[in-house]
Amino acid sequence: CLFLDGMVYWLHRMDRSYITGVVQELSDLLDTLMELTEREVFPETEDTMLSKLQGNVVKLIRRMRHQNEVTRQDQERMKGIISDLSHQLKTPLANLKMYSRFLQKEELSEKQYREYVDIICLSVERLNFLSENMIKISRLETGLIHLKCQKNKISETVLKAVKDIYPKARHMGCEIIYREDREKELWAQFDADWTAEAIFNMLDNAVKYSENAQNKSIILSVRKLGLFAEISVEDQNGFIPEEEKNRIFQRFYRGENSEGKEGIGLGLYLTREIALRQGGYVSVKATEQGNIFSIYLRL
Repeated sequence: CLFLDGMVYWLHRMDRSYITGVVQELSDLLDTLMELTEREVFPETEDTMLSKLQGNVVKLIRRMRHQNEVTRQDQERMKGIISDLSHQLKTPLANLKMYSRFLQKEELSEKQYREYVDIICLSVERLNFLSENMIKISRLETGLIHLKCQKNKISETVLKAVKDIYPKARHMGCEIIYREDREKELWAQFDADWTAEAIFNMLDNAVKYSENAQNKSIILSVRKLGLFAEISVEDQNGFIPEEEKNRIFQRFYRGENSEGKEGIGLGLYLTREIALRQGGYVSVKATEQGNIFSIYLRL
């Protein structure tokens, strides 16, 4: 009886010691979860419930760290948008403030009055254009708008963009020549409205810089290129320098030849973002007389 009592007492002590050790190890495992650090508490080689629990905790840690990184990137992106927006707002707001004060002067001539009013109108248009594009970009980048990729006919989306740019092209004296591979109608998975916006931005860029071009013809073409459909806009506006090609699709970037031209450097950036978010991409290459801007959509 004494022997059995001793065995029971010893097993009880061992059981308590084991439970205390497991609880301590579980506490260490919870610490790794709180600190989001991966540390082996239970042997991974053992096929036990505690090892499986540790594996699930590690997966949770990795998922939480990834989510934290996504959140950090979103915050940095939002900071960039706000910084860019505040920088772009300075000039038109300063003009509005300054020239509105000038209009309060009684000794202004009619010529000066019209000049100041024109500057104020241009500043208001710039603010309106800036706000509309920044709203599009911020909603797209922050995930407030999800592109609805559905099976659409490419030609219909392209012609929608042409319809929107036609009044401006006609005013600038530009001729848009449309070329399409007629052997087979091309369909692809994309968001029709946002893709039309991307194509419009490429056309708008070509029309805007055609003012000093001898040949104002703009060639808009659609063709199948492997697993992609290529929609390209070829202009005759003089080629973009090689050092600018990698920057032309950046937000708010404007080339050396953009002085005196309308715009704030958001159109091509928005085109690139729309293409990337649909599994496509964009490119630009120089020709003898101009450039070819292209957007590629997965067929």
